[in-house]
Amino acid sequence: MKCDHSDGTMAGICGVCGDPVCSECFQPIFNTVICSNHEALEDESEWEMIVLYASNEGIDSTRFFLDDQGISSVAVENEEGMVELYVPIEDKDETWAVLEGGEAGDDMLHCDECKVFFARVISECPVCGKGNE
Repeated sequence: MKCDHSDGTMAGICGVCGDPVCSECFQPIFNTVICSNHEALEDESEWEMIVLYASNEGIDSTRFFLDDQGISSVAVENEEGMVELYVPIEDKDETWAVLEGGEAGDDMLHCDECKVFFARVISECPVCGKGNE
């Protein structure tokens, strides 16, 4: 169901599906907005980071791939300029399994314990701080 509020002020683009969101429909999540179609995911605690990229490079192809797999994701730029990719908690194990095939990118390391991929230049798991073994 797309927004049908013709009198609403444009609030942004949904961080999950890319649809336009008006001021009457939006829900804030992280530092972006999501549309009413994803309001069940408006609680940040319902999302878990799966990939940490050093920049925006590679994030779009990963998100398109996950979307093709039926997995919602949202990308958030953090204060250091790195991009965190989040998926719903209930999809994290499935996401980990599909990304293990190299879809996160060739320049990525991973932490098997935390189930997080991260850019090689970061060199340690952003969750537990351990280096890739």
